[in-house]
Formats: sequence, C-alpha cells, structure tokens
Amino acid sequence: MNGERPIRIDDSIVYRLWRAARAQRRHFLRLAARHGIDLTPEQWFVLNKLRQEDGRNPSALADAIFADRPNITRLLRGLERKGLVARRPDPDDGRRQRMHITVEGVALHDRFAAIVPQTRAAVFAGIDDDLMDALHRGLARLEANLNDDS
Repeated sequence: MNGERPIRIDDSIVYRLWRAARAQRRHFLRLAARHGIDLTPEQWFVLNKLRQEDGRNPSALADAIFADRPNITRLLRGLERKGLVARRPDPDDGRRQRMHITVEGVALHDRFAAIVPQTRAAVFAGIDDDLMDALHRGLARLEANLNDDS
C-alpha cells in the first residue's frame, strides 16, 4: 500500500450520508406502514412536488427529485396505478405529457404531511438551528461539488 493508511469507510462522510439515507428510508416506510399508507419515499417526493406545482412534465419531475428517466417512469406508473396521479397531454405540445396530482393523491399527500411533524422532534433530536443550518449549507455545497463535471 506504499505506506498509505488504508481508507476506513467508517471515517467517510459519504458512507455516513449513505447510512443516514438508509435509516431515513426505513423510518419513512415504518411510519407510512404504521398509518396504513402504501407509499415509498420516492413516491412521496413526486406527490410533494406535484402538490407544490401541479402539471409538471416527467422530465421536470425527474430533475426535481434527482431521478433518471427509467426510475421516474416507474414511479409515475406506480402512482398512476394507485390513482394518485394522472397523465394528461401538454396543452402547448400534444406530443408531451403533464403529470397531475388527483383528488386521491392530494388527500394522501395531506394525510401523510400531517403525520410528519409527529416524528420530526425525535428524528432531529439534539440538532439545534445552527447545526441544521450548517448541515443544509454543507450538503448543498457537497451536492454542487459532486454535480460539477469540470
């Protein structure tokens, strides 16, 4: 190893981020199941984005939740099967589609959104506003660095 210290994955911020993301996913799925909600985090992200701005096209949704084309297609089909979103032609370009949250999708979104604050205190225990701001800034900087292709 040429005298170099081996990389300890436990010391890697990327590894810690991956572990935190996995733990968050498990937490989300348990919370949803406990309340009888059949939704993945990725599906929640799509519903949330459409609740904020209905009528986005699939590409815009993919960009908004950092999904690739096959994943956004799979996510949207699953949400359509559940009756939570509907695909309609783009009024400006009939070759394109727009995604719309349905009445059922709004109801499920709002039901889950009402549950989230109940667990927020436990999830973010010990993280004060200064640390939360630092986390936001640090993660935004890390994401920008990782997306910089130069």
